[in-house]
Amino acid sequence: MVFVDTTVMIPTTIPFVSEVAKQFGWNLRILRPKTTFWEQAERKGMPHIRRRWCCYGLKLQPIFDFVRQLPPQRGEVIGIRGDEVDRLSSPQQVKYDKRRGINAWFYLPLFDWTKKHVLRYIKEHHLPMPPHYRLGLKETCMCGTFSSKRQIEILRGQFPNLFQKFVELEGKFRWDWACFYDRKPLYAKELAKQKTLERWF
Repeated sequence: MVFVDTTVMIPTTIPFVSEVAKQFGWNLRILRPKTTFWEQAERKGMPHIRRRWCCYGLKLQPIFDFVRQLPPQRGEVIGIRGDEVDRLSSPQQVKYDKRRGINAWFYLPLFDWTKKHVLRYIKEHHLPMPPHYRLGLKETCMCGTFSSKRQIEILRGQFPNLFQKFVELEGKFRWDWACFYDRKPLYAKELAKQKTLERWF
């Protein structure tokens, strides 16, 4: 089993993945990009839907590097859903682009599933519930590409140390970049000034 730590994951992610792998006896390999999200974002600005530099650099590249080390025939089973991405159009086996130096097949058995299917399957089979689902977060990677204001507020409330890193990141940008977008730029530094429920008591 391979899991990619994009270096901007919520803190509960790696412990949960490690515990599940241990519980089921899976040989877990955690991959990481050569350059962290924080280092890349400081140079490039924050990723967003129209500037998605994060997906390839943080997630795909480590996978490609790992797969290149495997002997032929190479194959991958990827647990991604179709409603999570817009770059894949078929649940069938697809060959990787040979320009990346990879000749491998991958299969998406959950491509036609929705989040409801996933939650139902977890419940019916008494599987461990991912912590981010309980918190109302769609994903564990907080790169900000698909974040809503609500998710950012959950991030701020549940993981203040991680949120503070985004505030500090904004201060390092050469241009006036916002850390998050939800139909418009959302600045971490401005969100940090807003009162939370705890401050009213």
